[in-house]
Amino acid sequence: IFTLGDELRDSLRHPGVAAPLRVRIGITDSVPKSLSHAFMRPVFDLAPEVSMACQEGLATYLLAQLAAYRLDLVLADEPAPSSFPVKTHHHLLGSCPIVLCAAPRHATRLKARFPHSLHGAPALLPASHSAMRRTLEPWFESHGVRPRVIAEYEDGALMTLAGADGLGFLPIPEAAAPQALARFDLRVIGRAGDCRATFHAITVERRDSHPAVHAITSAAHRILDAGA
Repeated sequence: IFTLGDELRDSLRHPGVAAPLRVRIGITDSVPKSLSHAFMRPVFDLAPEVSMACQEGLATYLLAQLAAYRLDLVLADEPAPSSFPVKTHHHLLGSCPIVLCAAPRHATRLKARFPHSLHGAPALLPASHSAMRRTLEPWFESHGVRPRVIAEYEDGALMTLAGADGLGFLPIPEAAAPQALARFDLRVIGRAGDCRATFHAITVERRDSHPAVHAITSAAHRILDAGA
């Protein structure tokens, strides 16, 4: 209501001037920053003026903001839980393999005899409740591998910085790996079998009727399908 009031006030002050396209996006900490930007970039081509507001945080907080209509869309690596009190709709954007990476001083050693070389190796992993962690744990167990977890992260960007500092190996969605490798001088040591990172757009509307939401979901499909 407040947003609509602001738009009405602006249109009365400046008759004949098109209002900017407004979109409010929530991004969970588990979605790589490079992918978030790539998904959102086409929005800026939709109109002469775009007003985008981005919030980052935990899924529970962002979903509450979405339910209160303070956000138009939440980008996440899993759908809203079935126990969430407000009905939401998730749009599957796609998925990509998960690769394990490390700083150069560890990569050569860990790449040899992969994945058994990961047993006892220092690991930087997503938080235990995260979708990626739940995907990786059975894969570790299937190979009899038990890494030495030295840190767990809610924020994937912070985890990547720790990996670049040589503190341990870490998982990265393959679609985000080229940027991470180039920017942080990491090396791929192997792919985590059939494990995949999945991404979702969550809305309160069944259809992505907002033009910015449609642009984001379309871009995400193209990016993830290209690296599938």
